[in-house]
Amino acid sequence: MPPGTPPAAAPDLSALTTPFATGTEGGGLQGRSFNETFDGDFATVFYRKNIFSTRIVRQQVGTRQEVRTIIVRGQPVQVVVTVPVFGDVPVTTVQQALVPVPGRYSGISIVDNDSPRPTDRVYFNYSYYDGIGAQMNPGLGNITMNRPMLGFEKTFLNGDASIGMRVPFIQMNGPPGVGADAIGDTSILSKYAFINDPNGNVLSTGLIVTVPTGPAGGTMVDGSEVPHSTLFQPWLGFVQVFDRAYVQGITALIVPTDGRDTTLWGNSLGMGYWLYRADGDRLIRGIIPVAEVHVRTPFNNREPSGLVYLQDQVNLTGGLHVRFPRASLGGGECVPVVSPRPWNVEAIASFNCWF
Repeated sequence: MPPGTPPAAAPDLSALTTPFATGTEGGGLQGRSFNETFDGDFATVFYRKNIFSTRIVRQQVGTRQEVRTIIVRGQPVQVVVTVPVFGDVPVTTVQQALVPVPGRYSGISIVDNDSPRPTDRVYFNYSYYDGIGAQMNPGLGNITMNRPMLGFEKTFLNGDASIGMRVPFIQMNGPPGVGADAIGDTSILSKYAFINDPNGNVLSTGLIVTVPTGPAGGTMVDGSEVPHSTLFQPWLGFVQVFDRAYVQGITALIVPTDGRDTTLWGNSLGMGYWLYRADGDRLIRGIIPVAEVHVRTPFNNREPSGLVYLQDQVNLTGGLHVRFPRASLGGGECVPVVSPRPWNVEAIASFNCWF
């Protein structure tokens, strides 16, 4: 080098040595690599309603007179006889049952495709429930529910806070008087992270307000209208990252404005492990198996004979998430393990797209 030439500046190698992208401090690129969202578990609350069912029964509907010939002492004799007439008759029966109401308490939980981390994203979640309330309503027939859900989340305060919205779409199938299609209640979600460090660890709190935008739910067996509350859901959550693994937990309290509805305390713990991780320009950035346990504890409406009912629940969820450069695709299954089971099995699919 000629005398007096300044030394060359050292190249910036941080992009090569940092295992995770660090585009922003909170909800942007950095937050994408640390943990997946919860898959979730919760379906609904049950309301006691009269279920009317009609079936066709073949039975006697009248009589008619006929003239017939009989043989008496070797001689034909005509007699008039009464003959029963049969026909197909619709018969309506009434059965009291604990059934869900489309949109009520459905798609509102903070652990439905969400996590304690503030994130910039749009998302889609789908849940299919089979055998809803089967153990509580023997002989009623199978009740199933499809619940697609659309939502978005946007960060602010340098990625330490976010606000979002979600709307579920409910399709229920079952005996007459149970099945219905409806747009569920709209939920507005907020988060604030007290801790949101570069290693991916998070301590946050938030509030979900679910407003009664869905349709009315009809009447219960006593003639009163099904309650339709505004729901307030304060929550506290954390994420702890351990290299390729992470653990996250959330405790939440759902408080209705109508005292007839259910106050519910939920506690969820989930974990995941980056079985495969490849940062950079690859199409598949990660494969992450996940496992979750959800405990649901109602503070009221605990009697199966009541007008509104929700049982204690312990629900186990397992699944697999595939990570792409700006998206994540997940699938899972949830099974209740405490009787009476609220449903038999739930199938879950989720999609998140970050921006």
